[in-house]
Amino acid sequence: MIVVKGNTLMVSQNDTLLTFFKMAAEGYILKGTETVRFSIKERLTDLNPVITTTCFIDTVNNIIRVFVDKSVMARLDAGTYYYDLDLTKSDGFHTTLVYPSKFIVREVVHSDGAGN
Repeated sequence: MIVVKGNTLMVSQNDTLLTFFKMAAEGYILKGTETVRFSIKERLTDLNPVITTTCFIDTVNNIIRVFVDKSVMARLDAGTYYYDLDLTKSDGFHTTLVYPSKFIVREVVHSDGAGN
């Protein structure tokens, strides 16, 4: 399960993460040659993220798809983390698409064989 409140993402512990970010029609048009990364840190001050994934770019609909397998998401204990989304072009242009925002991992009651 995933819940979106503003830029805050809430996910169920040990679930696959699948979410989408739509670029504003009047904003940047994705060409598919960019690299877009979704990163999660425990604390904003940490040097390295605990998870970073390269995103799929849908140029037809101007959408960024974030997918993180449940085996990778299992690295995250329940709690509050922070994520951001950044874009880099081949010419070196780099920009943050989503400022650091809360990423909340919620415990679940069911057991899916992943230790909870």
